[in-house]
Amino acid sequence: MKKLFLLAFVLGGCAVLSPLQKGRFIAVSNLIEAKKFEEAKITINQMTDDKESAQWAKTWYMKGLLCQTAYFEGVKTNNDDLQNLYPNQLNLALESYRKAKKLDTKGKLNKSLAPNYVLLANEFQRIGENEFANRKYANALNAFEKALSISQGTTLTVETDTNLVYNTALAAFESKKWDKAVEYLQELHKEKHSVNSTHLLFVANLEKGDTITAKRVLKDGIKLHDTNEELVLLLTDLLYKKGDMEEAFDFLSNAIAKKPTNANFHYTKALLYQKNEQYTEAINRYTEALKHDTSNPMFYLNIATCYYNIGVEINEQTQSITNSKKVLEEKSKARKAFDSAVEWLSKVEIDEVANEDIAVKVYELEKALRLTGRTK
Repeated sequence: MKKLFLLAFVLGGCAVLSPLQKGRFIAVSNLIEAKKFEEAKITINQMTDDKESAQWAKTWYMKGLLCQTAYFEGVKTNNDDLQNLYPNQLNLALESYRKAKKLDTKGKLNKSLAPNYVLLANEFQRIGENEFANRKYANALNAFEKALSISQGTTLTVETDTNLVYNTALAAFESKKWDKAVEYLQELHKEKHSVNSTHLLFVANLEKGDTITAKRVLKDGIKLHDTNEELVLLLTDLLYKKGDMEEAFDFLSNAIAKKPTNANFHYTKALLYQKNEQYTEAINRYTEALKHDTSNPMFYLNIATCYYNIGVEINEQTQSITNSKKVLEEKSKARKAFDSAVEWLSKVEIDEVANEDIAVKVYELEKALRLTGRTK
């Protein structure tokens, strides 16, 4: 009988247990149920230290169960000792279950493991959320990744929770773990999770120094998210900073063609013209923006600024003109430009300007135009 039993053991892992072995597991189970965790720990440690019983899947299952049950009892009763029956107790529970699963070649423990995995995953996620709220982003990342590894690498037949992936990505992002952030955010980006996940993926690639991929992320995101304004403006800004003005203009023109009533697209194109000192084109585009949004004080302020700059340019050009009649004509044009600047500036209501930067710009332009009495 002994030889047959040993053969069965070798072939089936823990498939066949002797009455003595079953008795030991029952004893441990009873101790755990009775909340006699220290006594259960002594027995379990003896079993994991023993070469023979350390090969039994149920030994590691019981160790995981002990770690997990004691931990949750400690949380419930606010008992730190129970939560620290072992160092890194929840991690040890997960490691023990994984050893059990590896040894359980016939999957007999799967039904018992499944609910315990769910509880572990939920607790790791709770810990991650708490650590994130306390700005302990590296700890949050570790906890979220544990929860994610359970949902993706166990016997659970559930779809991966995209919110968990997003939380993991955020923790990686805030921890400045750019490679990990890109890994998780790329997964979300492909699934069209949200504009924000695409935005963060763009930033993470920039932080890695990969401008080419960052640019491609935005272009893909704009297609995936129906010419989203935030992504369009991010790409325009990137192209402008890289000096790709022609591509920036072309890209905005395409965006405007798809969403002609979007005031900010017209406004941004006007800004590019203004920065390129093409003031007449900028004014035309700002005017177009006003057709779709009359509430933005920057539209009026920037039109006024463009007219002021036109007047300054004209006056500067007169310095090289020797014909006095021509000089007078140009001076008249400059005055008209300045008058237009005053007219548009008057449309910016100071009392409605909540943005301090805008208020400062209004004051500076008023000063340049030698206006008094409006600024408070």
